[in-house]
Amino acid sequence: MEQLRRALQRADQGHGQVVAVVGEPGVGKSRLFYEFIHSHRTHGWLVLESGSVSHGKATSYLAVIDLLRVYFKIHSDDDYRQMREKVNGKLLTLDRALEPMLHPLLALLDVPVDDAQWAALDPPQRRRRTLDAVRRLLLQESRAQPLLLVFEDLHWADTETQALLDSLIESLPAARLLLLVNYRREYEHSWGNKPFTARYATRASP
Repeated sequence: MEQLRRALQRADQGHGQVVAVVGEPGVGKSRLFYEFIHSHRTHGWLVLESGSVSHGKATSYLAVIDLLRVYFKIHSDDDYRQMREKVNGKLLTLDRALEPMLHPLLALLDVPVDDAQWAALDPPQRRRRTLDAVRRLLLQESRAQPLLLVFEDLHWADTETQALLDSLIESLPAARLLLLVNYRREYEHSWGNKPFTARYATRASP
């Protein structure tokens, strides 16, 4: 908990941090995060939580979509019009410069996009636009208020969710953003040696 507190403090000063908690099922990884994000320490922070599931590798952006639905306050009974209004309103309120991000974000949320330029993009171009849109959105939100992102069970993350995290972490050093992740020991990533990341192993009590 003390390590999390120090990482939160550094992130609040504009030095983005990643804290990874590693361990097998049942050792308290999720409980640690729950206690931390519901403590007084995170008062004034926007907290967004998401996680991967065992069947999630087959669904692109699954954890990202769940996180965005929470961020935009999208409910299961919202229709396409309501979803467009919520996403567009949030973008314009946050920063009008984010308006070009509207179409990739709507498409990611499975809202039909009536735009010839978007339709003309090939799959790799759409992927780049989508990843860039989510990354820019989260970074801009961290400028408006400190942002705490929680991604649980990354060992089940799909390829696109992993690509977003890789891209976001590259931009962290100048962001007011704390990224908390947990995963099992077999999970592999490329950002463990960065100076703003910390990794802690947990073990079950004897």
